Amino acid sequence: MQLNDERKKRVIDLYFNQHKTYAEIAQIERMSPRDIHAIIKEEEARRQKYKQQEISAQAYQLFSEGKTPIEIAIILKIPASKVSKLYREYWDLKRLDQLIVIHKETNGKLGPFLKLYKQLIKEKHMSIEKVVNAVDIAANKLPYMESLYKQLKDEVDKLQYIRQGLLNDIAALKYKISILDKTGFSCEQESKRTEQRLQELGDKKDRLEKLIANILNGEDYSKLKRIVKENVRAVLSENKKLISVSFVALLQT
Repeated sequence: MQLNDERKKRVIDLYFNQHKTYAEIAQIERMSPRDIHAIIKEEEARRQKYKQQEISAQAYQLFSEGKTPIEIAIILKIPASKVSKLYREYWDLKRLDQLIVIHKETNGKLGPFLKLYKQLIKEKHMSIEKVVNAVDIAANKLPYMESLYKQLKDEVDKLQYIRQGLLNDIAALKYKISILDKTGFSCEQESKRTEQRLQELGDKKDRLEKLIANILNGEDYSKLKRIVKENVRAVLSENKKLISVSFVALLQT
């Protein structure tokens, strides 16, 4: 059955705006449910396409405003795969075909490129030519730099080994110095004790000398001396008598 545009519009209005069922539309328009279904399906496809176009336009607008894909996915409530597809389409519209190629070659891993752009171009204010030259130098001299880095690392390891040996020697010397300090302290204490004993002996000697001097110069000493002399004379006198008796006895014998 050939349907004109006017009847299609009425069916669409009855279904989408007035929310009539297929049976009610069929009764009103004197139309078979199959024709109604075809009209509704066609309209739904058109509306879906229009909705997709609206989402695409909104996404392109948000991309141009500097929104990130994650922000756009949240705002438009669409999946990440759809956002990625719209992003590539946006690049194509902006004549950034090379980005699409890079995106494919890196499997979507554009993080290093963005980091390079942020650090060198935005933060260091380097021109594109300088960035290209820097990358070219890094690529050509990288093997040499890696070799140089290895040599320096080996040298640093050797110096670290030597430094550790020196630290060990210093620790041993510190230990020996601590022992010598303890020995010196002990010797100093012993010297002080010896000096103290010598002082005490000196004091005792002085006291004895004074005591002897007092004795020699005193009256008691003179008395003692006189008594000793008398005793010695008495003993000698007795010895003379004893010797005389002994001699006589010997002659008699």
